[in-house]
Amino acid sequence: MRKAVGIGGLRRKEAERQALSKKGTELAKREIDKLQEQIGLMKTNLEEFVREHQRDIRNNPVFRVQVQRMCQLIGVDPLASRKGYMAELLGVGDFYCELGIQIIDICVATRFMNGGLIDLEELRQRLIRRRLKGSEPVVEDDIKRAISQLAPLKGGYRIVDFGGRKIVQSVAREMNADTSMVLGLAQQTCKFTIEDVRIGLGWDEHRIRACVDDMLRSGIIWVDHQGAVMSEYWVPAFFSQISGASLSNKIIF
Repeated sequence: MRKAVGIGGLRRKEAERQALSKKGTELAKREIDKLQEQIGLMKTNLEEFVREHQRDIRNNPVFRVQVQRMCQLIGVDPLASRKGYMAELLGVGDFYCELGIQIIDICVATRFMNGGLIDLEELRQRLIRRRLKGSEPVVEDDIKRAISQLAPLKGGYRIVDFGGRKIVQSVAREMNADTSMVLGLAQQTCKFTIEDVRIGLGWDEHRIRACVDDMLRSGIIWVDHQGAVMSEYWVPAFFSQISGASLSNKIIF
């Protein structure tokens, strides 16, 4: 018959467990301290690197993105504060603040024609035309970062994706599922008809009309009653993909 473990045995096992736990905690703390020391050294080296290459960071958008990604990898957010040390070193605090203001200006100025949806590339081209000659170049990543800094304004500024097509939304309005599906259907041709939606999405007339009427009220589509067979609904946010000059670029702000 197996002998039961006595009180002394239980105490020994508990002491062993506590000793192992203490040793594990000490080892974990040692590893964490070592890791923090390495990260601190990396941050110091990164600051030196940024100081030496400030001019390149400001003038080369690709290099700027690469440096910012290095910052993120070691837990440094240069945009956490416009007056932050790394933001000052990188020269990006004022850059993104200025870019954010210009994005707001363009989105507000074009809202009457696109309902608050503008193609990301069209926005970039408008920014390039708007900025002073000799200003820092602007790439897609810059726009994304600038828009992320507009969140506290609660103006609805965000980037939405329609089948790989990036659209900047600048109105505080939730894009419902039906609207997103219709926009996804129209992204290649920039337009659709009631029949296109019926065939493409299998909806009934009532659902289609409700969605289209809502999109018309919000201004994100235009209606053309001159269609050969039936009315066509155009999406201004997608105009920039039409070959040649963008239709919406004919109106310059």
